[in-house]
Amino acid sequence: MNSPKTPRSKRQANDRWDYENMITLGCKVKRDIALLFKEYAQMQNTTANALLKEYVEKCVSEYLNSTETDEDNE
Repeated sequence: MNSPKTPRSKRQANDRWDYENMITLGCKVKRDIALLFKEYAQMQNTTANALLKEYVEKCVSEYLNSTETDEDNE
């Protein structure tokens, strides 16, 4: 059973929101490392994208916490 197509206006609105609010981060790694990482993600029942996003959010959170702590110590 096919799901109904998303209306063009909704796709355009989603694309516009993504353009204004999202950025794609990327890095190049050797093919064998990328394939192993994807395999690792699959073993964790997730995706490489989800793992990378989680790591970025963790790093940003730690960074923000450390800058708040630095400001409190001044």
